[in-house]
Amino acid sequence: MGKHEIRLRRQRMSARGSDRYRNYNAVLKQHGNEKRFKQITRIFTFLLLIALIVIIFMAITRWEKKQPSKPQTKTNSTAVVT
Repeated sequence: MGKHEIRLRRQRMSARGSDRYRNYNAVLKQHGNEKRFKQITRIFTFLLLIALIVIIFMAITRWEKKQPSKPQTKTNSTAVVT
């Protein structure tokens, strides 16, 4: 058998191979649904992460405002000049 005949034999649809394409529309629909679900999950995760970062930032800024500011004490040094 030549190379060409072997290639044709490999590409020929067998009974087992045609079963894969029997429910192609159903497989395509399921793939679309899974892809959409993954995209929605990814967007929701990013929005949740951004919201969490904003909440942490707001909490830190409020906490810093509530902290009593330490009064700066001026030290009056008296230098003796002789």
